[in-house]
Amino acid sequence: MPLGSQQLVLDAAEFLKGMSSGPEISDGGFSTQTEALNLIAEPGVLYAPAQAANIDTDPVLTDEIIASSPDHAITSVFNRLLVAENGTKFSYNGTKVATVATGTDATNTYAKGFTDMINYAGETYITTKQTIVRWSGTATFNNAFFTFTTNNVWHPAIVFEDNAFYGDKNLLLRQTSAGGTPATILTLSTDQFIVALGIDPGTGKMLISTISTLNVSNSLPLTSKLLWYDGFSNKPLKSIIIEEPIYGFHILEGIVFVGYGGNIGYLSGSGITFLRKLRNVTANEEDLPYKHNFASIVNTLYVVDGSQILAFGEVIRGGKIFYYCYKNYITASQSATKFKTIFPAGDAGDSTTKKLAISVATTKLYTLDVTSKATLDRFELRTNWIHFPRPVNIKSLHVEYNDSIASTGNFTFSYLDQSGTTSKNLSVRNTPITSVFEFDVIGFQEKLKALKLLIQNVTENDGLKKITIYYDFVE
Repeated sequence: MPLGSQQLVLDAAEFLKGMSSGPEISDGGFSTQTEALNLIAEPGVLYAPAQAANIDTDPVLTDEIIASSPDHAITSVFNRLLVAENGTKFSYNGTKVATVATGTDATNTYAKGFTDMINYAGETYITTKQTIVRWSGTATFNNAFFTFTTNNVWHPAIVFEDNAFYGDKNLLLRQTSAGGTPATILTLSTDQFIVALGIDPGTGKMLISTISTLNVSNSLPLTSKLLWYDGFSNKPLKSIIIEEPIYGFHILEGIVFVGYGGNIGYLSGSGITFLRKLRNVTANEEDLPYKHNFASIVNTLYVVDGSQILAFGEVIRGGKIFYYCYKNYITASQSATKFKTIFPAGDAGDSTTKKLAISVATTKLYTLDVTSKATLDRFELRTNWIHFPRPVNIKSLHVEYNDSIASTGNFTFSYLDQSGTTSKNLSVRNTPITSVFEFDVIGFQEKLKALKLLIQNVTENDGLKKITIYYDFVE
């Protein structure tokens, strides 16, 4: 079959633009409908994410992890301390999860977004809907260390200027020593609920996010504010009204990233600069971008977006890009089950492995090596819409891969035409072939004015390098 007189190439120049902003927008290198890709294993080549590894191998988890923190111990340090939604405490040593003796709590209510966890003065403090839980030593717990004035509101926590601070409705509490009783340091107006606490590295001040009503799901009009505070005065230094409530702060490379409403942005001196809408976040309180929905590894930010994990970072020097680095293939293929929390989970003692822990309902806690291409859960790439200036006949696709292909029979190719309603299957030219790095795809049966490709593979992870579309113009 002769090649077309025209050609269009999709390769690293496109892929390194990252993901577009929406399914009908082509401001990136591939569609936001792409489920998940590994862009950092080999920059410029598209791999699938690796399979997630179960780290509850004993098993010991009885509920999903909703918050975590580094270990407070100086010696015999675990990689991470964890709390589950039923109040049970665990540790993670870089390999597997272990139960912490006496770490149960049936008296308090732990919930995603309401529960926070910090290290302070050689101890760990966990907030519930009712109390602050004190965790000292290896496994000493006081589940009634301090009782909040208001139950069933957000109780964020942070360490600032060598003190621990806690939100308690419109009260900001300060703790000045290990085991010391928190006391009110700042009283806001009664129409302000403290939702999240952070630190502004630019000014060195504390950040306080408030909302005007206990409207957990942000489903009604409300007033949201961002306050700057010095940690000791009787009023904030500055207060501004913002578009939507900030539910979580995360600092990476000196930038304060925020989850606000259903969006990701970053702080400027006078407010929030929008970066991206989270496509899977609803007004349900479980979906909202709280502090423990954020993690960072090296120079990449990771954010829970429903049943996907959104990455934002530099793949090569010169600019940060967005892409989904993982889709929930743990509970079921293309599952809608949403992640509870994520956190950095170590590097396995080497300079290449970088693990992200993922908490998910039913199967509990897994780690994803964000650098690995050794295994495959699923490769599913959707291109942007490709629009032609006038109708064309597409002769073939020529696809090139980075690794040797076990069998072209493992690949599935299909496309949408300009109607965007029906997926039409394509085929590999000739019979399935093995031990090659490139092959042709044929089977276009119509004149096209627009095209969106879908490439899938659930068997092998070969690394897509280049797609060349050969076509002729027709009248």
